[in-house]
Parts: sequence; structure tokens; C-alpha cells
Amino acid sequence: MKLTLAGLALALALFTVIPAHAQQPDETPGQQVQITGANLPAGGYSCGRATYPTYCYGIPADVGGTFWLDVYTNAYPSPTGFIAFNNVLDLGQASITSAIPIKNSVGQVTQLDVSFTGLTNDGDSGTYVGTATFHFTYTKMVGGSGRGGGYPGYLMYLAGYTMKITYS
Repeated sequence: MKLTLAGLALALALFTVIPAHAQQPDETPGQQVQITGANLPAGGYSCGRATYPTYCYGIPADVGGTFWLDVYTNAYPSPTGFIAFNNVLDLGQASITSAIPIKNSVGQVTQLDVSFTGLTNDGDSGTYVGTATFHFTYTKMVGGSGRGGGYPGYLMYLAGYTMKITYS
């Protein structure tokens, strides 16, 4: 009986033990990937009400998956924020390292150039750096902002983007 229990314990241990060595990376240092807004809907992807920080959730990526963009361009001492990738290659959440907004005459961000760095999410402890350029358009909401006074709010649309990622 003791031999049977010892055999079962050994078999269970062999099937549940996590390998002691690190997983090998599936991306090579210097490998580059480009992601674009090629599959955005006609007229752009709606980010909802125009707000600060620049915020847009569920943006489709042409390589599959979506991502969430959240950027504080006025943060002190430098811009901050993140890009949270959801099923986009093996990209995990990235931290914004720089952000340069270009605004129109009413102060709306029409172009946003960002740099970012992050970790892969496939367990190999890979890292990456990237740059991206986002283009936005706006439409005036009918009926005001809902806060009284009749101030018109705006809806923000992502009109296009390009993202270049380099694995390190």
C-alpha cells in the first residue's frame, strides 16, 4: 500500500512540477513589429466624450486584439500614462515615457506622438520599446454636455494610427 501511494505521489509530482529553467523568448532582440489602424471603421473609432486625459478604450489592432490608450500629456514633470494591450501579439501593458500633443485652435488634441516601454505577457520576461502616432477628429455633440448651461460637448474619434515596436 505504501509503495502504491509513493508511486502515485511521484506521478502527481512529475505532472504538476513547473520547469525550473526560464522559458526561451519567442521574439529576437531587435525584431520589429508595425501595428496600424488599417481596420478602423469608416469615420474613425469612437473614443466617446472628449476628455483629459486622452483616453480611448478597445481600439482594434490590425494584428488582432485591442488596446487601451490613456495618456496624461500635462503631467508634471513629464507626460505619463499607459497602453494596455489585450490579445495583441505578446504585448503586455506599456508605460508612456513621452507624449507630444498637437492641438487645434480650440485646444483639442489632433495628433499625439508617444513613446513607450513594456513587458511581454508570454512568460519569457521579454521587453519592448515603441513609438506611436495617433490622429484624432471631433464632432460636436447635439444637446450640450448635460451639465446645464448648454455648453456643447465633443465626441472624439481615432482617425488612424501607426505603432512601431522593437523587442529588446
